[in-house]
Amino acid sequence: MPETLSVAVCLSTDVTLSDFITPMEILATLNDGIDPSFTSSGGVMADVPYHVAIDYLAPTMEPVVSVKRSNGPRLLPTLTYADAMAAGKQFDIIWVPAGPGPDLHTGKSWIPEEEITFIAQQAPKAKYVMSVCTGSFQLALAGVLDGKRATTNKMFYHAVVAATSKKIEWVPQARWVVAEGGKVWTSSGVTAGSDMALAFVEHLTSAKVARHIRGAVEIPEVTEKDDPFAVFHGLV
Repeated sequence: MPETLSVAVCLSTDVTLSDFITPMEILATLNDGIDPSFTSSGGVMADVPYHVAIDYLAPTMEPVVSVKRSNGPRLLPTLTYADAMAAGKQFDIIWVPAGPGPDLHTGKSWIPEEEITFIAQQAPKAKYVMSVCTGSFQLALAGVLDGKRATTNKMFYHAVVAATSKKIEWVPQARWVVAEGGKVWTSSGVTAGSDMALAFVEHLTSAKVARHIRGAVEIPEVTEKDDPFAVFHGLV
């Protein structure tokens, strides 16, 4: 019987939807083995050891406005940070997409304090802590990345490095970085989150399962070292 991993996607105003929508659909594909229509392809998805249950957390239950504001869709949270903490709920996977980045001139953070508190509280006992794009900024503010290697969106690389702890070893060229023995994963910008999600699926299951999902969503295979945007933004 597959083990169910609980996932908390950390949201706030100005969230980048692409940092988690496709990655969550990739992770949710692990549940397809319970649907008979997906077991005909050699039974690949019937043998996965994990299923997922995903919650979308935000400061309130009001619809979350994306970074594109009136031009983007809004997302309904399933739980607030305060309610999750009050209930003592511990998640297995913490997934942090980009929210409002640091002020490019002052380094000031616009991330809701309850989100940082939630991440800091959850991280020690979570099985995995993962960020996409400048979601690593939130992880840094929560103290999760101190003493670890990490990466972020290369367009905002210098701003994130300047606004975060000097104890973090920021990697300028990496599609994604895995640290702390496989517990902490950080990716570069936006689409790198989907690449990281597929690598994470392989970590949880097998190359065969990851390849099957990759073929369904039609995302070319890359490695964590494939990062042309570090060159594009003059980081190397």
